[in-house]
Amino acid sequence: MKTDDLITLLAQDAAPPPRAGLTKRAGLGIAVGLVVAFGLYLLALGPRFNLGMYLQDPVVLAKTVLPLALFALALPLGLRSVRPGASPGLAKQAIWAVPALTLGLFVWAFAVTPASERMVDFLGHSIPVCLPAINLLSLPILAGLITALRRGAPVDPQKAGALAGLTSAALATALYSTFCTEDSPLFYAVWYTSGILITTALGAVAGAKWLRW
Repeated sequence: MKTDDLITLLAQDAAPPPRAGLTKRAGLGIAVGLVVAFGLYLLALGPRFNLGMYLQDPVVLAKTVLPLALFALALPLGLRSVRPGASPGLAKQAIWAVPALTLGLFVWAFAVTPASERMVDFLGHSIPVCLPAINLLSLPILAGLITALRRGAPVDPQKAGALAGLTSAALATALYSTFCTEDSPLFYAVWYTSGILITTALGAVAGAKWLRW
């Protein structure tokens, strides 16, 4: 084999997989993880009574829609992070709309909630359930996504892992929200965000370990 041919072959082997292949693997990893997470959800939590009625309230609906929007924006960023040279696209800017809207809901709720009730709504009654549940439901999704992203070639494995954690936690939070009866943004804007940040940090650790190449 000629030297030039050998160099070309090695370069092809080292190249990241085509976008379609990586996207397909990530979709499969998320799907498998979501099935496991949904099984845990049904086993330990389940949807709240009269969920459809509560979702007619835009403030209650927001606690499901905002995490789903975060998931939809974080996923392409995570996929692009393992493809050297790939542009982050509009998602890099658009994703900041989610925390901005969440903060706006928190400020609105603070303004309209009587002072005597603010702390009650902020603390709620389910923090010991909320944070562990979000992170537990995130883990199988994160595992599936990290496994898929290992087929890529991230320049910054820690960042790629963090985006995988963010993606996983956002989807898990949307699922958890259909169980949660804490409907004030004073609660979910803070504690849902806290759960998401914990899994994002866990994803960064996982990425630093398993996404190196």
